[in-house]
Amino acid sequence: MRILYLFLYLFLNVGLRIFFKRVKTVNCKKGVGRTIFVCNHPAAFMDPLVVALYGGNAVHFMARADVFKPFLKPFFWAAHMLPIYRQLDGGDTQEKNKLVFVKTSEILRNNKNILIFGEGFTDEEFIRRLKPIKKGAFRIGFSALEAMNWEHKVFVTSVGCNYSSPNMARSELLISTGTPICLNDFRVDYEENSSRTIAALTKKLELDLINQITHVENVDYLEFHEQVMALTRKGMHPISYDPSYSLEQRHNYSKNLAIKLNEKTEDQLANIESLKNELNSYFSLLDSMGITENERFLHENKTWKISVRCLKMLLMFPIALLGLVHAGILYLLVKRFVEKKFKRPVFWGSTKLLLLLTFVGLCNIPVLFLIANYFSYLGSGSAYLIGISYYLFIWFYGLIAYIWKNDATYLYRYFKSRKLNLSSVNSMASKLIDSANSI
Repeated sequence: MRILYLFLYLFLNVGLRIFFKRVKTVNCKKGVGRTIFVCNHPAAFMDPLVVALYGGNAVHFMARADVFKPFLKPFFWAAHMLPIYRQLDGGDTQEKNKLVFVKTSEILRNNKNILIFGEGFTDEEFIRRLKPIKKGAFRIGFSALEAMNWEHKVFVTSVGCNYSSPNMARSELLISTGTPICLNDFRVDYEENSSRTIAALTKKLELDLINQITHVENVDYLEFHEQVMALTRKGMHPISYDPSYSLEQRHNYSKNLAIKLNEKTEDQLANIESLKNELNSYFSLLDSMGITENERFLHENKTWKISVRCLKMLLMFPIALLGLVHAGILYLLVKRFVEKKFKRPVFWGSTKLLLLLTFVGLCNIPVLFLIANYFSYLGSGSAYLIGISYYLFIWFYGLIAYIWKNDATYLYRYFKSRKLNLSSVNSMASKLIDSANSI
């Protein structure tokens, strides 16, 4: 493990544990080697960060070649990154990739792992759907086996990243790992017809990866899927969910709902088209009233818990004030910069996280010395220990400030919407929930 990779691992460990409220891993095995992990790519920069941190294994990343600018190559090398050339990059990509495969063969020979994002690119916005998987993982794997004269076992394993919302801080993440495919078992098939074997294994891997995530086949039903999850409060919706269900239960509900939709025939889909239209009308009505489905639910069930929320805000206020001073202004500047410069929303969450961690860390270095100077009468050792301790807690202060802001917004939304008459809307929601559950 190179030094920069180790530093980023420790640095991002702090950031991601602050960003995500809850992370669950399913079937993730630690300590494996000579494995090519093939992951879906729903959230741009966020995906390699979470797999490297929570997957349990050090990996070398395969990233698209166009980001490897000359001045960045040393940084990418130190961070375990290698280029992969795509046809849309132009030039003789096959020849260039042969040189890359020499490096990947060496990595696998040394009992290390590789991470590939099999779809090849990310959608403009986060959606719960898998695009066709490329064949690169198996080409790399079989090339390595040939270079090693088939002396060691090489595996390809699917990894599914399931976010409730990758751009929302304090959201949730479930990472599910599939069954490893041992390439050595297919030596005879590969030597007889390499293209056919790679194509068949790629299809097998794609099906296994689909089984690790929520995959809505028909793009016209992506929004419908989200709306049903919000109404039933059983799925991976980031806000409207029942906390009595575990994250794994909610992931399974989301996945199984998608499977039900995927299995329906054209005639069966036509039968639920009216429900789809009713849901669109219902959520448009909520938008026009200025409330969310979660707020409607809280109104109906009288579960806002305002007194608890106010007490929490009161207790957290001193720490939240520290977070505002050390990170609040930087957060607003980073948020404004990223949303203005990055036109693709799928990049927002990870880019904000990386920039905010960097700027909060750098801009607050003087605070360390100010605190140490203030306590200098205790001796330099004790003074700097206090300064460093305070500095390390700055990210925690920032988190408390963010939670306090969300609670303040929550109270504002409550007082703004509490006078609404929602009886007819609640009745409509009840009927729609029954219809949604019948799917």
